[in-house]
Amino acid sequence: MKTFLKILAALAAVVVLFLGWSYARYRQNEYRYCTLTLAGEISPETFVQFRECLVRAETPKKTFVVTGSGGGDNFSALALGILIHRHGWDVEIVDYCLSACATFIFPAGKTKYLHRQSMLMFHGGPHQENLLEQAKENDRRTSMNRARTEFVTLPQANEGAARTEFVTLARSNKENSVSVAPITPAYLEVHEFLSIPVGSTSEEIIAWRKAADQFYEQLGITTSLPTYGQLGGYESTYKSGKYQGFLYRLDSLRRFGIDNVELKDGEWHPERHFLYPQVYEVTYP
Repeated sequence: MKTFLKILAALAAVVVLFLGWSYARYRQNEYRYCTLTLAGEISPETFVQFRECLVRAETPKKTFVVTGSGGGDNFSALALGILIHRHGWDVEIVDYCLSACATFIFPAGKTKYLHRQSMLMFHGGPHQENLLEQAKENDRRTSMNRARTEFVTLPQANEGAARTEFVTLARSNKENSVSVAPITPAYLEVHEFLSIPVGSTSEEIIAWRKAADQFYEQLGITTSLPTYGQLGGYESTYKSGKYQGFLYRLDSLRRFGIDNVELKDGEWHPERHFLYPQVYEVTYP
């Protein structure tokens, strides 16, 4: 009987040790992985929401997961891409990553993961044809009605605090009117991070283009990545209006300088994605 009890006690000790080891492994793994998930449009608020975690996460494995994003604000996407690259995050595209997401988020990953039917769609970028000319024309139209632009402090409703807004004072033939432009504190934070002063549209485009080129240089990527499918033999297809954007296969992405791409399912078939009829395929020489 005593022998049986000793054996039972020994087995119980082994079980306790095993459970303790398992829990320790669980707690260890809990701090080995960190995941951020983007679902939807990229905005200045997205940058503010993710910034601290992108900077402060210290886990060995960090993954920025895009479940599905149609793009959004290019300045914010560039700022996010810079942080993803600077702090060694991987990027994983589960469903689709379009426009600014494909241009700045996907290439930034230390390792880039694609699922079997992931969609990457490009359709323009900082060096897009006529972009700067359009910005200058917008500035000319705006200046016809704008008297001056300045920062003012307005009372915050129901809080008694104050908030800084970007306010345009526009003169008309009747009387001065005041309108609040859609420039938020988050917008200003993005611009500050990118060292892009708030100014005219053309001034901001020029500064954004410079910042984007520097980012691509750090990544070792050719700056024509987001616009190559609009040029040369692809120009007529781009201007046909039949497609929302274009797609590169892995070999073309590598030639642009996008490496460390891994396929989660061992294969990549974007032609099976529901958005495929809206894109055309482009091969980079």
